[in-house]
Order: sequence, then structure tokens, then C-alpha cells
Amino acid sequence: MYRRILVPLDGSDASRAALGFADRLACDTLRLLRVEPNEPVLIPSARIGIAPGWMERHAEHLREGLNALGRPLEKEGRTVETDVRYGDAAEQIIDSAKSADLIVMTTHGRGAAGRAIFGSTADRVARHGTIPTLLLRRGAHATEPATPGRVVVPLDGSALAERAIPEAAKLAGTLNVPIHLVRAVDLDHVVATLRERSPIDAPGASSDDRYEQARLETERQAATYLEEQASAPWAEGLTVDTEILKGTPAFVLLWLLKPEDVVVMTTHGLGGYRRWAIGSVAEKLVRESPGPVLLVREGASALSGEEASSGA
Repeated sequence: MYRRILVPLDGSDASRAALGFADRLACDTLRLLRVEPNEPVLIPSARIGIAPGWMERHAEHLREGLNALGRPLEKEGRTVETDVRYGDAAEQIIDSAKSADLIVMTTHGRGAAGRAIFGSTADRVARHGTIPTLLLRRGAHATEPATPGRVVVPLDGSALAERAIPEAAKLAGTLNVPIHLVRAVDLDHVVATLRERSPIDAPGASSDDRYEQARLETERQAATYLEEQASAPWAEGLTVDTEILKGTPAFVLLWLLKPEDVVVMTTHGLGGYRRWAIGSVAEKLVRESPGPVLLVREGASALSGEEASSGA
């Protein structure tokens, strides 16, 4: 069960998909957040001054809208609170999330004035936030997302990738769904195994035979690794199964995933990329997965002033 879940909204139907998903999660407090720019957006012909008290009335109007969305979400044991802020969207979301243990948001949405709110914003929150962020891709989900059927955890054998497991267990327990541990075996993995083996390990074997033996050994090692993870103490009380995928990680994962799957993974793994690493699989899944993706940060870094102003 979660203590506080933060749901940033921008007034669009796309952003409300996050609200529908968050409503399925047991939590003590559900916080609805609306962030607006410091300066109001005016059409070019409306070059008039802002009346005194306009910002206060505007904030109250937005708060009333959040309250209307939040009332149906109030349940026994759950409090719904609202927060209206002005400023940089990513910075305000990260600041509001300091007392939360999960952010649920869409990767893109548009405000009433047509400005893009969640796109680069979601990217920056996921990279610089200090808590797990669950992202729903705009266009892949209606206001009511598909009912979650399982939690999928891609692993690459690294301790960094395994940091996603506790969050996956927490989410699966809250949703009462099974966990599916997967590991992709591609050509690079087989070649690495082949290089570790000496030709004397298979005397008289052809190159094709040695490759086939290396492939089978790589898949066996990957399967053993997943079975060890599935039988670890964290899995007690949960339904956990495993699967070896054959091919490039991002592509075989996208082939596997269904709209009712929720992916949980770290944003850094063996790949070594600075942005999303783990072979850039996380970034591709966020942009193309048919279901939600929950990203667990390897570490946290504050937004720089340059990034805050550029919206990168």
C-alpha cells in the first residue's frame, strides 16, 4: 500500500488517464496537482493588464476543478487533497512529490490554450525526480486505462536492474496481479559466452556447433538467474513466473507487452547510457509500450537552471 500518490493533471482528457490508473492503487492520500505557468497565456490581440486578484481567482477556479475530480475518488481510508501551483511544471511536480512515494502521470497532454504540458516534462520528472514515476503514454490509454493484468520486470543480470524488484512487488501486491520476470538474450550475449569458452571445450566442433552450444549455455544461465530471482524472499506471497526472450531487448519486449501489462524497470542498467541506459530500453518502452511503465531511478539529481528554462 502506498502512503501518498501524486497525480499531475493539466486539464486534458489525456492527463486524466493517470487519474484512472491511480484510483486503482490503495493509498492513504491521493494528491491531485495542477501546475500553470507564472504568466497567464493571452491571445496576441488581448494586450490588456491583469486585474488585481486575478491570480487568486484563477487558482481558486483550478482548485474547484481538482476538487470536482477528486470527490468521486474519496474512499474509506483514503484522503484526496489538491494542490495548485505556478511555475515550471517539472520543478513543481518534483517539489510536490517530496512527501509522496509514487508519481502517476501521462507522458503528454495539452492545456486549454494548446500548450504542451507533459512531454518533455514527464521526461524531466522521470530523470530528476527522487521517487518512482509511473508513466502512461498519451494516445495509448483512454480516460480509463486497461485493467492491469500483470507486472512485467525486465532484468539484465545487474544489481541496478534488480532495484526495480521491490517496487514491482509493491505494485503487484497492491493490484493483486502476478509478476512476470523476463530477460532478453541477444547476439551480443551469445558472442560474450562464445568468447569465454575455449575451442578445447568442444574439440572437433564446427563454428556453427560452438555457436549453438554458446547460445544454449547463455539461455540456460539466463533461465537459472531468473529462477533464482523468482524464488528469493521478496517473492513470498506473490505469483511469479519467468520467461527468456530471444532478440534485441527493446523489440522483443514490445512484442511481448499487452495493454494490461505494467512494466517496472530501472532507468539505468548494463547498457551504460547516461540518459535511460539499460540499452536505452526504458526510453523506447516509455514511448511505445501499449501499457504503463513505472521507472525506478538509480539515483537523483536536481534540475539545473539551464534544463529548467529549456524544458529539455
